[in-house]
Amino acid sequence: MALSNTSLANTFNQWRVNTNLVTDRVNTIAPSANTISANSVTSNTLTINGSLTIPNASIAATKVTFLANTNTYINTKEDKATANSRLANTNSYIGTKLNTSSYTTADVQAKAALANTNAYIATMITVANTVAGYIAKTAGGISSNTYFGAGVVDKAAIGASAVGEGELADSSVSYNKLNANTAHTDRNNNFTVAQRGTISDLGVYHGLAGNTVSLTLTNANHYKLTTNANLTVANPTLTNSVGQSGSLTFTSNGSYTVSWGSYWRFATGTAPTFSTTAGKQDRVDYYVYSSNTIHAVATIDLLGTA
Repeated sequence: MALSNTSLANTFNQWRVNTNLVTDRVNTIAPSANTISANSVTSNTLTINGSLTIPNASIAATKVTFLANTNTYINTKEDKATANSRLANTNSYIGTKLNTSSYTTADVQAKAALANTNAYIATMITVANTVAGYIAKTAGGISSNTYFGAGVVDKAAIGASAVGEGELADSSVSYNKLNANTAHTDRNNNFTVAQRGTISDLGVYHGLAGNTVSLTLTNANHYKLTTNANLTVANPTLTNSVGQSGSLTFTSNGSYTVSWGSYWRFATGTAPTFSTTAGKQDRVDYYVYSSNTIHAVATIDLLGTA
């Protein structure tokens, strides 16, 4: 109820009511040294020039509305990683304030905000945000100073074909950093188990679609085929094949001849005569000596039924 002026025309009861209102206002203000005089009231606004002490819990958490926009504001002003760092420091600061006997307005607001701060940090520190949000997926996204501790990235975290040939520059990984079970083409390798290659099956040569055998030595070391017509083993392309060795196994399907290109060199310069009985097997072992020379040795009738 608002105060009103008291005049001589007022009744006793009106004087009593006005007197009680004045007393109520005085008790509400509870004046003390410098409470009113050191401050000022302008346009219904009380300006506090000194410190304002607020008892514990006098401001309810539900009344603190500033935090609602805090998270949004942080997102608009800085990246999440920096924001999370600042929020962590905020928690530490709040921890130093919550054990005092009295609180400033800022202390009470911070206490009310703590629960939401923790919840916000929990939503930001996730695998998706850490990897996709904080490490730019562009060149230079991971700087030369970035360090991954042991076990941070394991085989389960790298998807199939995640790192292709184009993503690794020459000499990006030194050989001594590779697993001990990795074979190196430019260093001596100590194999502790047997090594083997597959035998490339060239099928049956019957002469209907041509009777020339053209080998691609970069595909395999060992080959096999069945002769069902007179054949010619052509000169293979020997690029990157010098030093390679292997074999060709012929299974006869009748009385047929096998001729050889000029690269194939047999002892005394004479090509072998293969078995002419169906089911017999002959083998030519070879060694690529140079870009146009293949040393060859024939073993006839390996099944030993002659």
